[in-house]
Amino acid sequence: MKTPPTLVYTHGGGRLGNQIIRHAHWLAWARAHAGRVSLVNVAFWPYVKFFENGLNHPGGEFPPSTGCWDGLARSYTRLPSRIRMKADNRSRLGRMMHAVGRYWPSGQAIALDDARGECIDLGDEAFFSRVAAHRITTVSGWKIASWRLVAEQATELREYFRPAHLWAERAHKHIADLRQNYDLLIGVLVRQGDYREWDGGRFYFPTAHYVTWLRQLVELHPGRRLAFVVASDEWQDPRLFTGLPFHFTTGAVNSGGPWFESWVELSLCDLILSPPSTFSATASFLGAVPLWPLCDANQTLAFAQIIPDNLVGAAKHPVFSISVN
Repeated sequence: MKTPPTLVYTHGGGRLGNQIIRHAHWLAWARAHAGRVSLVNVAFWPYVKFFENGLNHPGGEFPPSTGCWDGLARSYTRLPSRIRMKADNRSRLGRMMHAVGRYWPSGQAIALDDARGECIDLGDEAFFSRVAAHRITTVSGWKIASWRLVAEQATELREYFRPAHLWAERAHKHIADLRQNYDLLIGVLVRQGDYREWDGGRFYFPTAHYVTWLRQLVELHPGRRLAFVVASDEWQDPRLFTGLPFHFTTGAVNSGGPWFESWVELSLCDLILSPPSTFSATASFLGAVPLWPLCDANQTLAFAQIIPDNLVGAAKHPVFSISVN
């Protein structure tokens, strides 16, 4: 039986949320061509430890195998942290592996120029034919997607991003404890650090704005026992939330826990309130949770603003899609 061609995604995109989205697209593409292609996602290696599937197959290969890629990934994770950080910085490891496609016999390397708008539509069969013509293909760049395939396989794809027990146990306990006292949990992403600069600061909102929105949510849910589960990338003064039923995630800066727990806890809520962000959008995808987008500092919240179909809906939203694309 002929060995299927291998595609290696080497680098592109940003941190957790962006890498989950890229990985979801690649997985959906590989699943759509099951048996005809092997996928390896090197760009996802820094994050595999957070996911149950990644613990078993750190090489990010699909279909999963116990071959050389898992061995290489395990060797990578055993490197001293300073060396791994240097390899991750500016995608040095990815760039080295990308060159493999250029020099491998019957190989090819595809490097997208994102700044010029180059992209790959994974739903286009012409791309698969291009990959099938070579033994190995290395690909870099972040404008790689097929939202149609992701939408069709959403239920199956969620399983690949099931958090590992080590990272999820405390988050699940925190949410379970809150549900003893409340019947509606609204996750809130207060993202301020890098949003002071990103997109000209368009989605940087002072904490007072979030507090105003939370008070509006209380008014929109009269008689409900609701609580706000607040994830924040900066320390927040609890006094600003006085009178509100709020609880910081265990991964929030105020709580001092691992940041990944915030992602898990958002996914376990009933609704997520957030400015455009892949962090909140992928959490909503994991938990199949609706998103309530915060698009403007003067926004008055209304139920009609809710994005019902989480990640795919965020990609189609006129504002949230600035982040999720």
